[in-house]
Amino acid sequence: MNQSCKYTFRRSAAIGAAIAIVTASSAFGIGASAASAATDETAAPSTTATSAPQNATTATTATTALDTTADDTGTDTAPDTAQPAPDGETADQAPVPAPAPAPTDETAAPDNTPTPTPAATAPPAADTTTTTPAAEQPGPEASTPVTWAEPSSKDAPIVLTATAGQPFSHTFTAQGGDGPLEYLFNPLNFFPNNDLNGWSWNEQTGVLSANPLSTIDGPALFEVTATDLHQTAVQYVQVDIEPGAPVGVTFGVDSSDSDVSWQVDADGTIREYAPGGTGDTVVSEVPATVGSSMTLAGLAVDALGNRTTPGDEYPRSTVTSTTASDGVVWDPDWSANTVTFSEPGTRTLTVSEGGVSTSFTVRVSEAPAPVAGITIGVLPADGTSGDRWGVEGDVITYYPADGDAQQVDAIPARQGARVQIRALAVDADGQPVGDHTDLAFTSDVASDRIEYDPDAAATWVTFEHASPHTITVASGDVTSTIRFEVQPTATTTVTTTHTPTASGTLAYTGADESGPLAWALGLLASGAGLLVWRLRRRLG
Repeated sequence: MNQSCKYTFRRSAAIGAAIAIVTASSAFGIGASAASAATDETAAPSTTATSAPQNATTATTATTALDTTADDTGTDTAPDTAQPAPDGETADQAPVPAPAPAPTDETAAPDNTPTPTPAATAPPAADTTTTTPAAEQPGPEASTPVTWAEPSSKDAPIVLTATAGQPFSHTFTAQGGDGPLEYLFNPLNFFPNNDLNGWSWNEQTGVLSANPLSTIDGPALFEVTATDLHQTAVQYVQVDIEPGAPVGVTFGVDSSDSDVSWQVDADGTIREYAPGGTGDTVVSEVPATVGSSMTLAGLAVDALGNRTTPGDEYPRSTVTSTTASDGVVWDPDWSANTVTFSEPGTRTLTVSEGGVSTSFTVRVSEAPAPVAGITIGVLPADGTSGDRWGVEGDVITYYPADGDAQQVDAIPARQGARVQIRALAVDADGQPVGDHTDLAFTSDVASDRIEYDPDAAATWVTFEHASPHTITVASGDVTSTIRFEVQPTATTTVTTTHTPTASGTLAYTGADESGPLAWALGLLASGAGLLVWRLRRRLG
């Protein structure tokens, strides 16, 4: 017949199982107090949040004391109050730990690894007040909207006025808002980095300011946003820039017997522009000959050069001369005045427009003065690089687009390229005599092509051969020379690496194999051979 184990054996087995469970629970991070509390099968379940930790502490203390005694003696020395009758079925099984609230008393935990549980952070049961987290609570509603006193739109902006040459300032003020207002400025029709009028603004004070200089770009448009950082209001503003008071007339002067042109400023300063020149030269008078004519049209301007007469691009202007025989005719097709000189001498011409006038001096000769020299300007073929060369006598001056002028021995050029030469004969005073068609051009290299361009009033020279070249410009017995150093076109020899997969011979492409295309294709072929060689080296 089956006989149950002795009571002491069963008790020792139960205690050993409990110790094993506590050890395993500690290893896996489960609170030892929870395992100990689970062995107290007679403890009543907690009914409140504050009683559960107390019962767990009592049960843990009792179990800990019991386990310590059993470990020390190895015998049953006290009644087992935590177990039912000796023959009960539950005594033969290891107790299974059940979840229990973690104790708040640090002495209840047998190890140093605390295990947080919901019960440890739960509020007291007696506190039933429900609160809404601050993040879920709605913010305070704006009580005062931001507004502008005067309505506006992009199509109907508020119009302000500034005057060229005078400081401008305007303060924008909006109403309302729940705090201090800031003002954001957005230019709508110009980029601040390309602004000629010095627009600036203060976002804290709402002040818009400028030092306007030019009326060419027209009105300045702004979108101004007032904000208290919670709400906004927008105002559209247009600032018209008006010219200052007129101070004189400015105009250009073209002569019928010269390729030179002149510009007369409002204060009477005469600036001369020679063909191919590198800039203007201030002169005291404009030369002319008997029977020649001049064409000019005046514009009234302010001190900054802004035109002051609205309307037509070239409004009606008048010209008077101190020599009564000079004839003046207004040409409506060209919107310009033509003055014809019938006798020699010096006279003063006065141009009037827009309520103001400007005068300049013209010296009329009986016949053209003798040629004393030739002024020359040389430009590259594209005309866009900004580089220029000037030739006076035997001196060649290089004017780079960026940098200072410097003297050079010769003008560089490429084989097959061409340059534009602008030249004009001048008298002893530097005044032009005749025009470009009166000059003759020759080269010391027979293959050079020399062609006159009537549209540009200039001569083109194309260099077919790489070598030093000298171009001679002559007006009668007066000559001037231009030295060029023509460099050969870049060599087209291509070195290729011969491999089984890449041939050194280019396939026919329909293009000249001696040109840049063949050179580029040769580089591609040699590059492909190098890639194949590297690939084979890795695989081998």
